[in-house]
Amino acid sequence: MNEDLKTYLASLPHPADIKEYLEQSPVAEWPQLLRLIDDPDKRARVVAEIDEGNWQDLLTQLGPEEIANIIREMESDDAVDIIAKLPLNLRYETLYRLPNQERQQVLELLGYPEDSAGGIMQLELARVRADAPVSEAIQRVRELVEDDVQVLAVWVVDKSDCLVGSVELADLLIHKSTRLIKTLMDTDIICVRPLVDQKEVAELFQKYDLLTLPVVDDENHLIGRISVDDVVDVLTEEAEEEALRMAGTSVQELRHPEQVFSTARIRLPWLAVALGCSLVSASLLRFFQPLLEQMVVIYAFLPVIMAMGGNVGTQSSTILIRGLATGKSDLSDIPRMLYKEIRVGLIMGIFYGICAGLVATFLLSDFNHSLGILVFFSMVFAMITAAGLGVLAPALLKRLGVDPAIAAGPFVTTLNDITGILIYILISQLFKSFTV
Repeated sequence: MNEDLKTYLASLPHPADIKEYLEQSPVAEWPQLLRLIDDPDKRARVVAEIDEGNWQDLLTQLGPEEIANIIREMESDDAVDIIAKLPLNLRYETLYRLPNQERQQVLELLGYPEDSAGGIMQLELARVRADAPVSEAIQRVRELVEDDVQVLAVWVVDKSDCLVGSVELADLLIHKSTRLIKTLMDTDIICVRPLVDQKEVAELFQKYDLLTLPVVDDENHLIGRISVDDVVDVLTEEAEEEALRMAGTSVQELRHPEQVFSTARIRLPWLAVALGCSLVSASLLRFFQPLLEQMVVIYAFLPVIMAMGGNVGTQSSTILIRGLATGKSDLSDIPRMLYKEIRVGLIMGIFYGICAGLVATFLLSDFNHSLGILVFFSMVFAMITAAGLGVLAPALLKRLGVDPAIAAGPFVTTLNDITGILIYILISQLFKSFTV
């Protein structure tokens, strides 16, 4: 049975395919499946493909010697990610079993914050002197490729190891082997310091369409490089975290789905905010109960007004929160965005106000045109207000130093419920003499 499974795993063309197969089995069986992979490099790449949330559960089932053997085959950025997930005692035992050079590399990268340029950079890179010939650069690229290191550019340094330029691989192939690198290199280089936030790194890749980016210290010494695949992981991670924050939870819930109490603790705080605002809504309905009892038909349309206002507010807040998260918007853009969203809310309010008003007039009230007019104006004002609050609420939270993605979801929705109730009931007062 094991031989058949071993043959099957060997036949899978890519580590990502093996990772998908592993995920069909319990995590407790993964170590045994990994041991069936004979190629150490392939085994390491399979582990690198596994979601970070499962690393600790997997690695704690392996001994420090096995983990060290896996890490030896990894690029430095993947190796440090693995080490960082280990419990302290297992981390020290694993580091002790690494060759001195690799241990020093891992320790160097562990010194940088996880969400910084230094935390996602690789130390393996193609580095040549400016006075070196093309043949030397090609030889360096060949050595790295033979070690399964991805090479996207050759970085040029001076005698002090300071970055002075870069050369694309295509340029190395089309020029004579004796030509000097300094005659080919591009000196207009975009680079980052190791403590720059990974979100800023991702923005640089997007802005300049980069495939790789060098990392330098304060004296411009070349210390590492970041590849586009690392940035894709960053963007995916940031988008996932933002979506979860807007839903009032966090990525920790996905990493530990079986932990019921931890999940509840993560969700409780902002649901408490939603509960508080909802109780305000309930108090308003209780306060206006005598009026609503006299106008039962009007009461039937209140959920419609609240729901449509909440949806519009969520749309507006999502656009702003995404802009703030990606750096495409800041607080100085709020007046412009507020003006735009109010106009959008007006257009949608008129359209859906007409639709709801026609339904109220001809289907639900025996042709009471006054009810249709009431519903129309309530829908228009509720959607305009919701669109405005969808911009102002996240902006206020941002100004107060609160992550708007965490609070804006429940905050905006329940705030729009309150304003929707007030708008609908106040306009109802104006039409009281025409209602049943």
